[in-house]
Amino acid sequence: MILEEATTSRRGFVGAAAAAAAALAVSATGCAAAPKSESSKAASSAAGSNAGTGETLLPNLENLEFHKPTAAPVAFVDGQIADGDIKETIECDVVVCGAGMAGATAAASCSQHGLATVLLEKGATFAARGSEIGAIDDRAHKAAGVEIDKKKLLDDAMVSADYRADRNVWKRYIDRSGEAMDWAIDTSEATPGSKCGDFTVVGANTESDGVITWASGVRVAGGTPAFVEMMIENAKSHGADVRYNTPACQLVRDGEGAVTGVIAKADGSYIKFNAKKGVVLATGSYDQNWDILSQVARPRDLAVNAWINPTLTEAGDGHLMGQAVGAAIDDLPHVLMNDPAGSTAGTRANGAIFAFPRVNAEGKRFVNESLSFEFVTNSIMYQTGARDYLLMSGDLEAAFDTMKGVIPWKGSDLVAQCKDVLIEANSIDELAEKIGVDKDALKATVERYNEFCAKGVDEDFGKNPTTLLPLDQAPFYALEESGSCLVTVSGLKINEKSQVLDTKGAAIEGLYALGNTSGSMFFGTYPHHISAVSHGRCVCFGYLVGRTLAGLE
Repeated sequence: MILEEATTSRRGFVGAAAAAAAALAVSATGCAAAPKSESSKAASSAAGSNAGTGETLLPNLENLEFHKPTAAPVAFVDGQIADGDIKETIECDVVVCGAGMAGATAAASCSQHGLATVLLEKGATFAARGSEIGAIDDRAHKAAGVEIDKKKLLDDAMVSADYRADRNVWKRYIDRSGEAMDWAIDTSEATPGSKCGDFTVVGANTESDGVITWASGVRVAGGTPAFVEMMIENAKSHGADVRYNTPACQLVRDGEGAVTGVIAKADGSYIKFNAKKGVVLATGSYDQNWDILSQVARPRDLAVNAWINPTLTEAGDGHLMGQAVGAAIDDLPHVLMNDPAGSTAGTRANGAIFAFPRVNAEGKRFVNESLSFEFVTNSIMYQTGARDYLLMSGDLEAAFDTMKGVIPWKGSDLVAQCKDVLIEANSIDELAEKIGVDKDALKATVERYNEFCAKGVDEDFGKNPTTLLPLDQAPFYALEESGSCLVTVSGLKINEKSQVLDTKGAAIEGLYALGNTSGSMFFGTYPHHISAVSHGRCVCFGYLVGRTLAGLE
């Protein structure tokens, strides 16, 4: 359904997704390959003879290996839900679907502005991960003395999306995220029991290989789970009705096509929520729905070792509900937020996200390892087999402590996370043999790299000199690496007011989308170098949608 241009029909895809959902409950392992679904077989067939074993719509020309994510149940209902099946009807001003960063912020903003707000969550609790939220020109940045040139950042954002993004949406984020962050800090301070702690900015803007990594992230001392919990408690204190284990299933429209409510399901029964002001879709991504992933993403992006989103509910329900009422989606291929350090164990080996030297199947370096995560990961995924080997040597704990910089992780913990997937050898020759690369090539690569470490200058790739740690002490280590997917970040097209757009570019009355359910900002790759923009857009537009629905914008 999410791909009308594909050979799979709209109703056919939804049927396949629903059928898959019934089987998802028996899927127990996160990265183990699952049997092909019928829709996957159809997509593979549609891709042509070059598809090989790839279960994607686009040809898998290199027969890349896929490790499917843990599958989440699909809550979206395609067929019309009969009035007789609805056991209860509730009147309110706003229904927010999804209690993650975006939904929790929207619920707090709506309820603070006096709107009767219902917050629906598919899972048993809220969804959150990470430690930073993006913002520009807020109090935390001012306190740290970190300035961000808004015009340069906007230009960078548009270039990063190949100008296949909505400039107005980006400008709204850049212009208003500071205000939203200040509001969030004030909200935390006003919420009894908030565990957020201080909001701080650590580090500064940096540049490498012509890429500016913007220090736009604001660190929440208690972590973003504390932030989301705080927003929900604040919403409840202003009268919001928060319901867990109550997934939104279908949007309700009037005769004019405006969205007037949503039907959700709880304890086996349907509940209809009539929303006078609007419905906000904030159900997250679809990284746990292979039927959608295999139709909209690049095969190379899908060939990751690890799917690391701990929220096991993200099947694209908001995307599907939006499309069912005529919403447009981002252009293809869609964007996955991929990090490096996807290990063969199906997890992200956190210590391996740092700028250690990497070699491909030929035993040669191929990237400036100190670039931001998206460029390092894209370079890894471009290599033969979408794989590489990360190299380390000597005292790993000391190496991790050096490489992590200001990140508040312990070197000993990072060693523990990597130890089970490390390949160890007493010499470079032995290491080359164990990982299956040419001995002479690997030895020449290491010798040249060590020369750069001695000089303090990476003459081949321009790596940050502070990360030039030599590979000159036994034991020597390699870690077979691919990408690790956090979430998908493409979605329903929106305008700068977060209104969902139809395929003709007109706003669908009464329907809004936030966070990873929304689109219009990213294309080609997720711009990790614009730090924490994913969480930043959740908070900025969540804050603003409350003001919009309250008539303040």
